[in-house]
Amino acid sequence: MKRLALKIVFAIFLFTSCSTDKNLDDLFDTNASFDSSTIAFIDRITDNSAEWSLCTADASGDDMQKITDKTVACRKPVRSHSGSQLLFLAQKFDYYNDENNTWHASSLYELYIINIDGTGLTLIDRIDSTEEGNFGDFDWSPDDRQIVYVRSYDNYWDKTCLILYDISDNFSTILQTGGNICNPKFSPDGKQIVYCVSTETSYHIYKMNVNGNNNQLIISNASYPKWSPKGDKIVYLASGKDRSSQISVANADGSNQKQLTSSVSPEWRDTGFPRDGNSDPQWTPDGKKIVYVSWENGRSEIFIMNADGSKQTRLTEAETRDDSPDVTPDGKYILFSSVRSGMIGGINPGICIMTLEGKSQKVLLKTGTYPVACR
Repeated sequence: MKRLALKIVFAIFLFTSCSTDKNLDDLFDTNASFDSSTIAFIDRITDNSAEWSLCTADASGDDMQKITDKTVACRKPVRSHSGSQLLFLAQKFDYYNDENNTWHASSLYELYIINIDGTGLTLIDRIDSTEEGNFGDFDWSPDDRQIVYVRSYDNYWDKTCLILYDISDNFSTILQTGGNICNPKFSPDGKQIVYCVSTETSYHIYKMNVNGNNNQLIISNASYPKWSPKGDKIVYLASGKDRSSQISVANADGSNQKQLTSSVSPEWRDTGFPRDGNSDPQWTPDGKKIVYVSWENGRSEIFIMNADGSKQTRLTEAETRDDSPDVTPDGKYILFSSVRSGMIGGINPGICIMTLEGKSQKVLLKTGTYPVACR
């Protein structure tokens, strides 16, 4: 039960219910544009099906299309640094008959690279439906030549390994094994990787060279590390009041740790679960600000603050929920998932856009979640 509680504290929710009193279209600046030609996202577009598809649309939300026939897991795709490719996880439910003639339901998982135009589908790794396991988080190296990802070997994440995959050589190297490894991220210079590992009582952040050497604990009782654009800082999550998730920052070596947020949701009863706090920090490209999700008003909304934690500002007034922010590569806009009036079905997420100041809000797509701004 301790492990379950910790996973809830540090989880970045894999499923989104996946406001304002103003008219969003009236707020939108029709001349606004960002340095991207394509938005990638996942959506349920097949009639009478709960399956997720990987889709794209142009920067104005038009020309929506499914770019692969693979059914995808409810995970955010990860763009390459060039912005021309995506990493995504495919999932297919399967049934098989064992040696005792007993039928079992299982899932086949496949990790893929695909170009944003739908070409170049490349399989990286696969977990057959007769195996136990799943894929965790994954990330691109700065030069887009390597991928680091987590693979588990049972359904409870007690046995995981951290794998480095070289795209040009089609060769994989196991960097670390054991425990619950999560959230690996390449440093901006591509020389190091930060990641977290859970124990029975907490999560801890480690750093190592990209070849797996010089592995060291740098931050205790913390999870979800992300390098700053310059690589001199790491933003991460740690437990705050009532075990709420709170955003902190430290130097790249783990020194000078500072908690940036402390707010919690007012809607909470101590039933054994952590109180909602703050999560999903995203650096702006210049490293001066952090966009994040906060529950301080009782529902998830998009906030922004300076990198030192000052000037914490709410950008959205969620009608139901706003989450999964993605800062566009030019640093001018934020894409995000939202459940609000006007979305298809009224309770399903759609995709919105706004400036870093929260202005010019517009619904781009009335259905879809986990938006990613590609180049």
